[in-house]
Amino acid sequence: MGQEFKGTCEVIIVDSGSTDSTLQIVRNHDVKLLQISQEEFTYGRSLNIGAINAKGKFVVNLSAHALPRNEKWLTNLISGFEDNSVAGVYGRQLSNGHINPFEAMQNELFFGGEDRTFIMNKRRLVRIHFSNSNSAIRRDVWEKFRFNEEVGYAEDILWQTEVMDAGYSIVYAPDAAVHHTHRVSVYGAYRNSRECAYALASMKKKRRSVLAIMIDVGIFLGLTPNSIFQNVKYILQKKYHEHLKVAPLYVMSVWLGWLVGRIKYRAEKP
Repeated sequence: MGQEFKGTCEVIIVDSGSTDSTLQIVRNHDVKLLQISQEEFTYGRSLNIGAINAKGKFVVNLSAHALPRNEKWLTNLISGFEDNSVAGVYGRQLSNGHINPFEAMQNELFFGGEDRTFIMNKRRLVRIHFSNSNSAIRRDVWEKFRFNEEVGYAEDILWQTEVMDAGYSIVYAPDAAVHHTHRVSVYGAYRNSRECAYALASMKKKRRSVLAIMIDVGIFLGLTPNSIFQNVKYILQKKYHEHLKVAPLYVMSVWLGWLVGRIKYRAEKP
């Protein structure tokens, strides 16, 4: 792994039907390979399978295309567990704005340079964004609160809420940074936003009514133009001009996904 870590660790790969050279590369290294079919895959299920087969006190989750920024990444991530009340630690994500400026802007918002510890209380949690793309969890807490295997997205946010409601805290460790960038996909942005909105609405047991749907439509119409403006402004400031034309469509797809996910939940029978 190339990590300077004082301790022992094991590497487990959970693969869901790779068709490129991934499996060949994995088999050339001393790691444990677990395979599931694409039909079986959800983020929550693959994470649970990996954790079940892991032996350590802490389980580290790292996306397949997230690359640790330096050799101190693992040490910095695990150091967040100094307090026994900490259920999970998540690190910073850095995106290449020339590949995906929308993701880069979002990651600058949620993954800044300041250490934070989040504890559930009556005040709204601002800018907490626990993410299994770059995280570590305490095994004994995971055994009580496993990841939701049914949702298509946001299993990490659901888990974050469950453990914090139970009195645990979440730590953000910006020094445990990874490079993590997805290529721009308008449909992908729509799909992920839709699945996330549906999962979060289900978790929070949002009201189901025609009036609530009308309010959601109003939010969509009210916030989408400003969101487009903010993204265009960011692209111009950072000189990511190659993405300027797609910006309105991309941002609209994100908000449309949010709206469709909310409506899908509200329209279902309790």
